[in-house]
Amino acid sequence: MKQILLRVHHSLCIQFFEGKGYNDEFVRGMRNIIDHLEIYDPEIILTDRCDEICSFCPNRRNGICVTEEKVHCIDMNCLREYRLNINDVMKWKELKEIANNTIINKNKLDKICGNCQWYEICSKADTA
Repeated sequence: MKQILLRVHHSLCIQFFEGKGYNDEFVRGMRNIIDHLEIYDPEIILTDRCDEICSFCPNRRNGICVTEEKVHCIDMNCLREYRLNINDVMKWKELKEIANNTIINKNKLDKICGNCQWYEICSKADTA
């Protein structure tokens, strides 16, 4: 199974995804990636640049996110909490567990990604 390049903060987005997105192509692509991660538990290579999820996003222009500064900051916040580095490699379920134990279960979403346009979706689930 091939390794998947994953933008660090997407480890959070994936866990709160509920079928909403920029457009139908993005939603289908995101769902396919999530299904693949959950079924096959592939190795993930952490990045702070556009990844496979971004390939479906209309905010990706010339391989760069139009909100790069904002999302890069969220990536760095996640890395600090996870105590990981760019280019670290691990299985998806291990990364998912780290995200849960360091951010989600400790109710740190507001601190990490409170300025994200999708934060409202995640914050509702965060308090559950």
